[in-house]
Amino acid sequence: MRRFMIALIFLALLVPLALAQDPPKPEAAKEESLDDCLKRIEKNHDNHKDFSGKFKQQKYAALFEDLIESSGRFVFLKPDKVRWEYEKPHQSILVISGDDGQKWTETTRRVEKFKLSEDRGLDAVVRQLFTWFKGEFTKLKDDYDVEIVQRSPTTLRMKPKKDIVKKYIACIEVKFTEKDEAIASVKITEPGEDYTLYSFSDTRLDAGVKDEEFEIRK
Repeated sequence: MRRFMIALIFLALLVPLALAQDPPKPEAAKEESLDDCLKRIEKNHDNHKDFSGKFKQQKYAALFEDLIESSGRFVFLKPDKVRWEYEKPHQSILVISGDDGQKWTETTRRVEKFKLSEDRGLDAVVRQLFTWFKGEFTKLKDDYDVEIVQRSPTTLRMKPKKDIVKKYIACIEVKFTEKDEAIASVKITEPGEDYTLYSFSDTRLDAGVKDEEFEIRK
């Protein structure tokens, strides 16, 4: 009873003040929608012509409870050139320019040329890289169910819509840097518990990447 009496006294004091001043209620900040989020991130990436930096790859195999780590560097030049170079523990290089690809490993020690369109698996992976680095995030909804799992920093989770992709990918999580200017990490989880995590660092934007980066000279 005492609790109700206190509440009534509080209301008795509050109502006259409210009637006298009648202040407007502040509107709650509207949470950013998924579409607006993707458009904003895409806009942040529009003006950047090239990206370069370092990456660390962690590949986890659940069956063996094994974590394999490797690292290297990457270079991307819009619209369709990428260099993906592993430096540790073993060196290998993949270069893509449009539909033309080259690869080199320290095992074969020779440059092999190929057409990206002839390797559907690699083509799908490279196109994902192009989508991320080109910042075409509004297109993700064509092939994935996308949700925001964290807003600071922005983290997106994507689940494939197509059955053929679901055989290889359960979901992809993309985390951005604080200002959404660059990608901080990408985690690709396969059906089951296997995953590959790419963490990016020392990312440089518009550093004036040269075409020579997209040639393998060994």
